[in-house]
Amino acid sequence: MNKKIILSSFASLLFLSQAANAEIKIGQGSLTFNAGVNSQYISRGVDQNKDKASPFVGTDFTYPISKSNINFYVGAWTGAQDNVSGAGGQERDYYLGLNTTAGLATFDVGYISYNYPGAPTKDIKQYGEWYGKITLAPEKKPYTFGAAYYMDDTDGVKSGTTKLDKDYYEFNATYDFGPVQSQIIYGVLDNDTTTKTVSISKELATVNFTFSYINAEKDSSVSNLNKNRDYLTLSAKKTF
Repeated sequence: MNKKIILSSFASLLFLSQAANAEIKIGQGSLTFNAGVNSQYISRGVDQNKDKASPFVGTDFTYPISKSNINFYVGAWTGAQDNVSGAGGQERDYYLGLNTTAGLATFDVGYISYNYPGAPTKDIKQYGEWYGKITLAPEKKPYTFGAAYYMDDTDGVKSGTTKLDKDYYEFNATYDFGPVQSQIIYGVLDNDTTTKTVSISKELATVNFTFSYINAEKDSSVSNLNKNRDYLTLSAKKTF
């Protein structure tokens, strides 16, 4: 892992944290930006940047649909990656969806497109997923429970003459201890990996720091994970 990149990125985030939040109002909608760095970029148990730090930036636009309790959102994110050769060291994600709250439950449905510009073959330049999420947050309680389902929209991957789905299932829970917030995640990527994550987060100088332990186990011979792995990661993210 490149400590100079991590320290430089953290210093930049601390500098940004001194500025006032720059949320931009567009009609009834709002536009926000975020930037950060991960000591390692781990996605569903697989290291995406060969144990190197991964800076990222993103933007989100949210707009309430008139006379309803539904919000429309659209966003973009890009981060450093070295898992797809020829892609210029970059991943670009685009997503949109709708969310609403009913009682204790928040529902979120949408679509996300993952893009690797310059990748050598069409089947790894882009892939997409439909997703649905639910989060239960009892009023005045310091915990939440959630579940998510991501449905592969690119016809799976080939293993010999067989195509394997790559749908992803996740269960998660959070607990607010006051000084720090915790999260646990259990995720399964079909025919690929099972991942367990335990995280502790704390906001300092308006920058959110998250320390995570990630246990990843390969589930098949065509897994993107070469061997079972454990990771300790640190991330910092500033929303402005």
